[in-house]
Amino acid sequence: MDGENIVQKLNDYGRRLWHTLSRFWQWWSGQLLSLLPPRLSQRLLGQKQRLGIYPEQDHYRLTLEPQGEQLLLTGTPAQAEELDQMLKQADSIRLCLPAGELLLTRVTLPVATAGNLANVLRFEMDRHTPFSADQVYFGFQSAPREKDSPQIQVSLLLAPKAQVDPRLAELEALGLAPDSLCDAEHPEAPTIPLPVTRSAATLKAGRLKNLNGALVLVMLFLLVAVPLYQRQNRIDALGAQLDIPRQRAEQAAALKQQLEELQQSRQFLARERASRPSVLPLLDELTRQLPDHTWLSRFELLDGAVQLRGESANASELIGLLEASELFFDVRFSSPVTNNPATNKDRFMIDAHFGKEAAL
Repeated sequence: MDGENIVQKLNDYGRRLWHTLSRFWQWWSGQLLSLLPPRLSQRLLGQKQRLGIYPEQDHYRLTLEPQGEQLLLTGTPAQAEELDQMLKQADSIRLCLPAGELLLTRVTLPVATAGNLANVLRFEMDRHTPFSADQVYFGFQSAPREKDSPQIQVSLLLAPKAQVDPRLAELEALGLAPDSLCDAEHPEAPTIPLPVTRSAATLKAGRLKNLNGALVLVMLFLLVAVPLYQRQNRIDALGAQLDIPRQRAEQAAALKQQLEELQQSRQFLARERASRPSVLPLLDELTRQLPDHTWLSRFELLDGAVQLRGESANASELIGLLEASELFFDVRFSSPVTNNPATNKDRFMIDAHFGKEAAL
């Protein structure tokens, strides 16, 4: 029984040690590889790249990105080996078409659709484009939403199936199966995913190269690196503990800023209200001063001045009546008084100022 307990404890200890060493290896190898030049790390890890297919007049131009290797594919048997080498290095294959064969547009949608854009665009495709969803391959990308905006802007890239499917069939005959489609002239445009399953032979290309030599060199530094790893874990734990008070401080600062903005808005409204006179006292005074045979067709209030238009049986007496008021001063006709034959009354236009000067 004691022997079984000892074996069980040793097994548990071995699992814990293996788990710790695995985590350390992931961290340490990542630190080492980040110090290597990009091309060397690609060669050591067998890092995959993207293969771009660009249609030209009588052939396809293949570009391996970001390495930059190119191949003008004409379909000759002599190119089979070179094409196979490029496919082994490629992690994805993208067909890049000219802008004239695609439709790039922008669609405005409610914010509520952000979580289900693909289905919403598929359902409303014929409302925003000349095509239905069954006639095109499409990709989309939503722009960052403005604060408090009820809508989002979505960039939509369309590729008619009637034009794309023949190209896909031709590429399949050449041994190429693109998994996405893009606009060659607008790199910022969305990428269109293509419903094409790549073959097992293509997916098997570019396996990781043997790193046994590197592993031996790294294991020599384990005794030195373990304390550094433990210290890094401690730093990460302390940083996580500091995140909570930092977030609270940021929230408090944001609330303080919002409060200051609200106070400034309130003070602005109070100043504007105090600087603008009330219209009701002016209308009340005009109603009292103007005789019954006078009526107004227009009353306009502009920066401490008022303009009156209307008709009266005796327009000449209006100047004196308004001058006698405590609210108005500098009362004068702004245009000659004319007679209206239809009503046999005087047409008038009067300008007057109002404010503190009227009381002097």
